[in-house]
Amino acid sequence: MGLVFDEDIWLSDNRYITPHSDFRYHNFTPENFDMGDSCVVIFSSDLFRRVQDSVSTVDEGFVWPYETTPLKICESPSGKRFGLHFPSYGGTRIANSLEQLAACGYRYVFGIGLGGTPRDDVEVGDFILLEGAVRGDGVSSYYAPLEFPGVADFRLTAMLMEELEKAGERYHLGISFGVDALYRETYQLIDRLRKLRVLSIDLESSAFLTVGRRLNMRCCWTGVVSDRLLSGKHQGSIHSEHVGNSISRLAGYVLGVIERL
Repeated sequence: MGLVFDEDIWLSDNRYITPHSDFRYHNFTPENFDMGDSCVVIFSSDLFRRVQDSVSTVDEGFVWPYETTPLKICESPSGKRFGLHFPSYGGTRIANSLEQLAACGYRYVFGIGLGGTPRDDVEVGDFILLEGAVRGDGVSSYYAPLEFPGVADFRLTAMLMEELEKAGERYHLGISFGVDALYRETYQLIDRLRKLRVLSIDLESSAFLTVGRRLNMRCCWTGVVSDRLLSGKHQGSIHSEHVGNSISRLAGYVLGVIERL
């Protein structure tokens, strides 16, 4: 009997349940709809609704079978279709959603989220753009060995960086630490991440980038700094209007990249 995480776990396609079999159970056939080839994933239910209110939604009888993790078909100003999705929170939900999005034929996936920063040179409300993530989550171990890096797609990241620079936005480029256990972030961990110049800490990025690449999708992660994890005290709030306005603006830049794909 081998180890739990041996090569067969990562490479085998002999799975007990697949997204397609789950779709069939719910009488959902993605091939019946023009869903576009890009999807914007918002890692907050409130921010998802906020972004949804700012774009045009296509209504052609499309009903996503999972009510708690909505997916909407939207159109850009030029008429280009794309998906808008809220996958709920944490690495496990992100992995499940990416499996479903891949089964729907999405090739480009843009994650927009929130993150706390351990660095004192980064402010609440600043934009962050990730090159990659330290894999502190648990679910990505089912997709690739820990030696496999969680890396963002270079082309999408570069295109989004161009959009931000063209608009004169303040942003930071770097790596994140993805964590599953929110209440296990010790002072020692924060101090170590600060010394390593890690840009942000969040609940989704490492699973998002690793699983997305494993499923052959091009994934890019961007977001807004919602709080600062400094040695003396915690600063910030994910529910502030300032952060919400920044997310809405950031979604517009992501849409600009989608128009160019």
